[in-house]
Amino acid sequence: MNRIIILLSAVALFSLAACNQEKDTRYFAPEISFENGSYPVKSEDGGLDVAVTLSRPATQELTINLNIESSLQEELQFKLSSHSLSIAEGASSASLHITLVDDEIWDTESWIDLILAPGTRYTLNPDSNCTARVSISKDVQLPAIKLIVPSGVEINPYLPETFNCVLETSRAQARNMAVQLDFGDLVCGKDYLINGEATTVVTFPAGTEWIPFKVQILYQDVSGIDKHAVLSVVQQKGQYVPAAGVSEADIHLYDPMVDFKPLLRTSALQNGAGFQIRQAFKGPDGAWEGNTNVDLGQSSEGSNYLRCYRNMFDHPSFGCRANASVSQPLRISDLFPVYEYNVSKNPVAILDYGNDQGHRQFTPVDSLMRFVLDKGETQKGGIYLTKPRTFEARIGTYAEWQADEAGGKAWVVDSKATKGDIAASTHHAITGRISVTLHKLEGRFDFSNSSEPVLLTAWFSSDSDQFLQEIDNTKIAATQEDGLWKIEYKLWPR
Repeated sequence: MNRIIILLSAVALFSLAACNQEKDTRYFAPEISFENGSYPVKSEDGGLDVAVTLSRPATQELTINLNIESSLQEELQFKLSSHSLSIAEGASSASLHITLVDDEIWDTESWIDLILAPGTRYTLNPDSNCTARVSISKDVQLPAIKLIVPSGVEINPYLPETFNCVLETSRAQARNMAVQLDFGDLVCGKDYLINGEATTVVTFPAGTEWIPFKVQILYQDVSGIDKHAVLSVVQQKGQYVPAAGVSEADIHLYDPMVDFKPLLRTSALQNGAGFQIRQAFKGPDGAWEGNTNVDLGQSSEGSNYLRCYRNMFDHPSFGCRANASVSQPLRISDLFPVYEYNVSKNPVAILDYGNDQGHRQFTPVDSLMRFVLDKGETQKGGIYLTKPRTFEARIGTYAEWQADEAGGKAWVVDSKATKGDIAASTHHAITGRISVTLHKLEGRFDFSNSSEPVLLTAWFSSDSDQFLQEIDNTKIAATQEDGLWKIEYKLWPR
């Protein structure tokens, strides 16, 4: 009897404990996916709803975030009610509405991808529909415009070029059709022309399916320019659409920097500016004659120009400013042998600050030579003159210039008075001035060729009737061409 009582008591206690168990509060996150992976729709339908389903009803309110990718422009061609979905407690699905703006959609095929973003209150199964693609079709009746441009167009705007293009239309029109073009940040009329005019419009004549046109890149002098500009067809609503993938082209504007180190090797004398460069004339037999020096250097940092210098220094023997000897551009003084002092021939000579005729000089100029690399080259290219350059020198009685006067020789006293600026001189020995104008300069450089790195042809005129008089015709081949004197040079580093 006692056994029965004990057994009944144990059963009663177990039953009581079972009835008093705590509620199970564990959270089981639902799996989220799109109802379908693909939603085809026509743009004229105006929109659609995309459904998201849960593997089990939500036990609490959920927010599901979405990532959006599309070939269309949001807010212009389509709109979303939200970039997230709210799931009410107890719900097992929700939908997102997409509005399609039919009047702004011009592609025959376009798409919108909705992508479920990971969350902490739900899970994603990579094997389920985590992405839904909305495929939008439209029966576009407008012509599609295709742009055909040669591949790999690269132009140095210092040497501007014109390239040929073609526009094609998917269907000819009964009337003339004007097509608008865009060239990125290039300015029409300043940076380029179309068919020789400052216009961005090319017009299809009625009934034509293609039309050629020319784009002319205009002159720019920007050393080191390296930019890409996209030429493209601009959509005109209700008239035409740019053909997908073939309505734009990349144009490369490129004027690479020249490395002058092979030429500019030895510093100028007397710690002057620039580098010592040797110059020789071409003689009538084709041989190079002479070895006179010039001081050259870059016009500025990052420039493809070379300039020449008039290097003045404090002469230790005379205590005044004097110019470094034989440092003249294109050896212009050598083109006036009559003005090299010779008492038996001509008492008048080129006067300058220096103790002998080796110091006679013409004024230097900035931006004397423009170097342009050939396409695809790093050490070879052409040399150009941007505009004519004029050089000037003083002439006068050489004996008076060298004569002793109070304070020393005349040129020494004068240099002290002008601080080495002969243009400021009023000395009575100086009786005039002569000038030479460089009208054209053409040349080639090849810094991989140590024997002939720079070859130049120069065309000169002068206001002096003594220019090229009595020159040594065996050493300098000077010929006339179109009223100018043509002389050839070689430059190489010292």
